[in-house]
Amino acid sequence: MYIFKQELKKELLNGMTIRYIANTIGVTEGYISQVLNGKKECSKLVAYCLCKIFNYDLEVEDCFERVD
Repeated sequence: MYIFKQELKKELLNGMTIRYIANTIGVTEGYISQVLNGKKECSKLVAYCLCKIFNYDLEVEDCFERVD
């Protein structure tokens, strides 16, 4: 499981809405909000999708910390 690095939030969102991100990935807005606020862990697949939405060149390790 992965947890989002909070210090990157403002820079990575860059004006994107939670609704846009959730619709693009195919999950709920509530889930994305919890992940981006560090209240919920996510799978590697969701972490990967978020990174690609933020910036295609980002890797999961750039935006997320792995937690066991």
